[in-house]
Amino acid sequence: MIRRRQLIGSLPAAAALLATLPAGAATPDDLSAPPPAGPPHAVTVPPLHESRLDNGVNVVVAPRRGLPLVSAWLLVRVGAETDPLDRAGRADMLAALLTQGARRDGRAVSAPELARQAEALGGSLSASSGWRATSLGMTVTTPRLDAALSLMSDVLRQPTLAADEMDRLRVQAVDALKVSNSDPGSIASRVARRLYWGGSAYGGVSTEQTLQRLRRDDLQALHAQGFRPEDTLLVLAGDLTPERGLALAQQHLGSWRPSRIAPLARRDGRPAPLAPRTVLVNLPGVGQSSVTVLAPFTSLAPDDVAELRIGQVANAVLGGGYSARLNQEVRIKRGLSYGVGTSAEQHAEGGLWEASAQTDHRNAAQVAELLRAQVLGLATTPPTADELAARQATLVGGFARRLDTNAGIASLITARWASGRPLSELDRFVQEVLAVTPGQVQEFARRRWPASDLRTVVVGDFSAAPEVFDALAAADASTLRLQAGELDFGGPGLQQAAAR
Repeated sequence: MIRRRQLIGSLPAAAALLATLPAGAATPDDLSAPPPAGPPHAVTVPPLHESRLDNGVNVVVAPRRGLPLVSAWLLVRVGAETDPLDRAGRADMLAALLTQGARRDGRAVSAPELARQAEALGGSLSASSGWRATSLGMTVTTPRLDAALSLMSDVLRQPTLAADEMDRLRVQAVDALKVSNSDPGSIASRVARRLYWGGSAYGGVSTEQTLQRLRRDDLQALHAQGFRPEDTLLVLAGDLTPERGLALAQQHLGSWRPSRIAPLARRDGRPAPLAPRTVLVNLPGVGQSSVTVLAPFTSLAPDDVAELRIGQVANAVLGGGYSARLNQEVRIKRGLSYGVGTSAEQHAEGGLWEASAQTDHRNAAQVAELLRAQVLGLATTPPTADELAARQATLVGGFARRLDTNAGIASLITARWASGRPLSELDRFVQEVLAVTPGQVQEFARRRWPASDLRTVVVGDFSAAPEVFDALAAADASTLRLQAGELDFGGPGLQQAAAR
């Protein structure tokens, strides 16, 4: 029996908010002025039809009539959090190998032939892995969806994981890491991750050493244990009916038998911050310093997720666009960087927020202080009504743009399913974002981002501005100074250095 339920989402336009945005007033003779803003459009989530096959495969169909195109995504709840610390990069390697060979119709098909088969369908097959998910995606015209799902099912369920293809991808991955090891921003991001998550499931960082340790057996075991029908989702967004989508899912995935192999043992994902609140990394010869400030963020735990929208708005106030606070202070007012970026990630066990910028070595201490001051300042200076409205409009607009394409709709669905969040959350997104108040943002910052929980990572050339890095070290008694060439992300080296 196939169990099925339907989720229908329709959101009204956020007209009151959008009407407050500045509109141009062009005249026929003034070609330099922007055209007047058009009327606000409704932000509407399409009907989402959710089903489950007898073998446990989850199916979501998002009908979107119009162009005869369908975006198909297969997602498995297996990601980098399953990698052993000394074999970080295992899930990424498996994802990359999925499209490099598979068994089809009883024979092994090579990577070039798989690519030709995908191109013959008018699309390309992509694979990727992240936290908690490995996915395959393809967009094709509606008449070719049947053949595309046949290809995707074989690639997901029967990859050859050829040793020679693995060796080739390993060389490419190692070369990419060597390039990233000369990038201060990349190093800062990896240090920040290990600084906050420690040796937990979300603290894993790929290195040349962890990639060299990988063997074909590691990938075969990960596929056998982690790729299971009950942990798989098929999303079909575009020009098809729910009935057609469900029939195709049954045809191509219904014969997948539940595995008798023991499932993967999930690693502890709770944050395990290292002791230093400041880490300085010397990268000789680099042209600029990268400055990162990190702090806790909301988790996806049931008693924490209620604050997720408030946290997203708080993040947008600080880093959600050119006119957000961090960019205002660092770039617009002082010209210390080309821009400041922020990011936030949430997991069941915890969350991490980061702000980062690149700057001249001589300005590293000043930029670090500005980033910290703006984060702490949100607890005392809440956003004004206009400031909040602009940032809310940014979030609503980004959400609405993703609803404009089949692939965007599919990405919204897969992201929530991978995180274990209900798809009905999409129906509430706009109203929840617009309901956030300045006081809630201020209170979020006060509780979540006290000075004692902020950490700073700066990667730069110590010799280019020794007095600046000395000042950074002197400002925090817990400061850890490291050489970039000595960093060991694939083992306990950073923890041991931090413990000294």
